[in-house]
Amino acid sequence: MKHLKLLFALGILLFFSCQTVSARGVRIPFGDREVLNKVADLPDTDDYKIDEGNYIDLATLHQEFNIAYILPLYIEKEPRLVGYCEKEDTYYELTDEQLSTILEANHLDGKKLNRLGFYTRYGGKIVGLIIIAFIIRGFIPNKKKNIKPVEI
Repeated sequence: MKHLKLLFALGILLFFSCQTVSARGVRIPFGDREVLNKVADLPDTDDYKIDEGNYIDLATLHQEFNIAYILPLYIEKEPRLVGYCEKEDTYYELTDEQLSTILEANHLDGKKLNRLGFYTRYGGKIVGLIIIAFIIRGFIPNKKKNIKPVEI
């Protein structure tokens, strides 16, 4: 019990001795950005080896307008398949011939790989509309019910 009181007192002392943190300088990033999503892991063979000794995989590249990197509002450029080196975090443009050769050799369906998820396509819009609805709801005043006293 003594140890518990000591820890509690120490916690209160630390709580009140901490400096206050201000979020005034924090900026929420918004705007358009390019997004790479790895969609297929290709085998590490000489066919997919790049000059630096690393191997490429397939990824989708699209451009979206988002808020704080987690709320995609709309897609500015539709996704396309590109070569992607995860170690270097770079992508390589592939010609249609190269892409079809890669897809056929690995028995992959290009249409299924080149899709965006539900949240990326529609989720940001839904969340954004819900936030706007809560903001509008906050400006609408509530009607108070008239309560009449009743004698018993």
